[in-house]
Amino acid sequence: MTVDLPISPSLSEHLRAHLPDFDRAALEGLALEGYRHGALSLAQVAELLGLPSRWEAQEFLSSFGLWPDYAPETLYEELSPLQK
Repeated sequence: MTVDLPISPSLSEHLRAHLPDFDRAALEGLALEGYRHGALSLAQVAELLGLPSRWEAQEFLSSFGLWPDYAPETLYEELSPLQK
């Protein structure tokens, strides 16, 4: 999917000068906001950013101060296969 952003040419040029990988920066911003608002799971963030694991997605999110909001039930579900 391709997303078009309505940014003026002068602002686009300014952003690209300061963000050499502008497309990646926009994608990362989308991942951060999607996770922050509950629209994306940790696994979906990893998929969106092309990260090989949820752990790398968590590392990415935590570098921006976002931590998983685990309910006790979710934590129990994720740990139960490890206990077998």
